[in-house]
Amino acid sequence: MTHSLHRIGSEASLERDYVVLITPAAGINHEGSAAKLKEILDFIAQLGPTNIGGYETGSIYAGYGVEDIKHGLDRAVVPRVRCCFSDLDKVKRLVEFVRARDYGLSVTVSGLVANVRRMCAELGVRPHSVNLSLGFHGRTDLLPESEVLEIVTMCGHGMLGPRFVSSVMDRVSSGQLSPREGARELARPCVCGIFNVDRAEQLLTRVCQCSQHRC
Repeated sequence: MTHSLHRIGSEASLERDYVVLITPAAGINHEGSAAKLKEILDFIAQLGPTNIGGYETGSIYAGYGVEDIKHGLDRAVVPRVRCCFSDLDKVKRLVEFVRARDYGLSVTVSGLVANVRRMCAELGVRPHSVNLSLGFHGRTDLLPESEVLEIVTMCGHGMLGPRFVSSVMDRVSSGQLSPREGARELARPCVCGIFNVDRAEQLLTRVCQCSQHRC
């Protein structure tokens, strides 16, 4: 799940941003795994995620419900569950749920490494591996400004363009959209459901306040 590694921002902002991927191993145990993943999706829906999506449908912010996403798993070559949480305790309960049922599925959690490690220690789980982003290199002067980049990087597949983000920021700053409405609009292009709407709302609120105070 390397597309979730490049989220940037302050530690305080990233404290409430966790992506979860649950997947069978392609060619090993993916056949028949959709039923297990549907059970997991039902539990995720009860927990109250920030976002859920699927390649075969789109996310809940593109107008699809959990039942649509569950049906989409039947069409997937290798079905997978992708979602995002703003609360690490909910992630912990999800990992606990999957582990207790011994589904034989791989669980990847993306977020602040220290927090994820602490959660694993509390659960008595030893991480199989850790992926780290080494940051941005090369012509970084061509990148959008940091407040745009913080939002763009929440869609690791590049479905969220900087100009679109800037236009939503302008509409929020001018009062055409509330920060929540702007965050929901920004979430629509992210089909896999890892765009954190709660965090986007916070970032848009900050942009709006800066605009009002000319900071």
